Amino acid sequence: MQKFFVLPLFLLLLKGSGLYAQYLYVGGASPSGGLVFGVFNVATCQYCTQFTVPLSTFPNGLVDVVPLPNGNVVGFGNQGQISIFSPPSSTPISSTNVPGGEFVTGAVLAPNGNIYITTYTVVGGVADPKIFEYNPTSNSITLVGEFPAPNDVVLTQPLYLNGILYAFMIDYGNPGGTSYHLVTVTLGNPMVLNIVDTYSIYCGAPAASIPSGPFAGIYGGNLDPNCTGTDVYQSNIGGGATFQCTVPTLLLYALGSVPTGFPGTANCGCSTDAGTVNTPSADLCPNEIFPFVNTGGFLESNDIKQYVLFTNPSDTVGSIVATSNTPNFSFAPPLLTGVTYYAAAMAGNNTGGNVDLSDPCLDFSNATQVIWRPLPTVTFTAANPNVCAGACTTVTATFTGTAPFTLTYTSTGGSAVTQTFPGNSGTFQVCVPVGAAPGSFTLAATSLVDANCSCP
Repeated sequence: MQKFFVLPLFLLLLKGSGLYAQYLYVGGASPSGGLVFGVFNVATCQYCTQFTVPLSTFPNGLVDVVPLPNGNVVGFGNQGQISIFSPPSSTPISSTNVPGGEFVTGAVLAPNGNIYITTYTVVGGVADPKIFEYNPTSNSITLVGEFPAPNDVVLTQPLYLNGILYAFMIDYGNPGGTSYHLVTVTLGNPMVLNIVDTYSIYCGAPAASIPSGPFAGIYGGNLDPNCTGTDVYQSNIGGGATFQCTVPTLLLYALGSVPTGFPGTANCGCSTDAGTVNTPSADLCPNEIFPFVNTGGFLESNDIKQYVLFTNPSDTVGSIVATSNTPNFSFAPPLLTGVTYYAAAMAGNNTGGNVDLSDPCLDFSNATQVIWRPLPTVTFTAANPNVCAGACTTVTATFTGTAPFTLTYTSTGGSAVTQTFPGNSGTFQVCVPVGAAPGSFTLAATSLVDANCSCP
């Protein structure tokens, strides 16, 4: 007998981890007809529509939505339909289907910028779950994980927490009756699933996570004891669930976390706006200051603006390493050479002269990259340090830094010589003048320039 799995439709509440900390992206049915997509503000329970599409766009039901950092939005239908939209246009810019007649149960933005999709088929009356990787740029789909029959489980609503891929698992093959779990997922064929939590109540709702910061945890309606479809709960692994908010107006079918850089959250329940950074990325030397240009934005009455360097675009607040009251940074501890930093403006409530990082309307601008490169160095070794007057010896120069290297050096009794070396080591001849008195003979570097920096 063919088995069908019907997952009730409930809302997940997601707050971003630093950027757009109070927003989630939702898709649902409007009372006036059609499927609406837009931003939901956790702090105010306010919804802002971006675009509306006919129900026929996803004729078998909308099950998930994933906003992308470039502003596009990807919708997923129950029977494998995938459509990409560029808000506010309601016309898909591309569409495709998950191959093989798969039923889609959820999707999540992966760290590599692609999207993991949880699916299942029914083989001999037993559920066969799979995970596909979808590249929204090439519109290509690849199978990356399968947990074959006879395990009779369905994976749904994947999410990331602390860099680990999780999913909710419905186990129809449990001898004691259907059971509900949260599992970690290791991709492969076969996938490896490890149970980390078990639930007596499971509403089959969308779910997602905040990886770190003041709002870290799993959010969704999965553990709503009333299974109302409008109540949102926050939970931690093994920690139960806490009521968070009731969603107004819409019957919500799908949701996704709002990624860093997503431009669609402006003016949705919060006026705070950190503006835009207009400076290109930079490679600098340690003695150089990085100034950047931040324009536009809006500050509420109790807001201030500051500027930050951070290391992880997926966790802005949790990876801040330096804060400034002006849009420029000098190289100083704890900054390190060779590390990619991201510079952005941030705006939020004024707490003792600093931006309150727990402000529900905290806002960050887009970011630009900066790397401070190490100063180059050179060491000399002589093939024969004992040289007679009028004779020469071979000297090896060994460099640190980025080739090519331009070295200027002087020696006792000689004039300055400049030579370029294409690699991280090279040789040259040093000659002692005829008639030179016995004693020490000095070779000294007076200037060194590599591909990035100059060391005078």
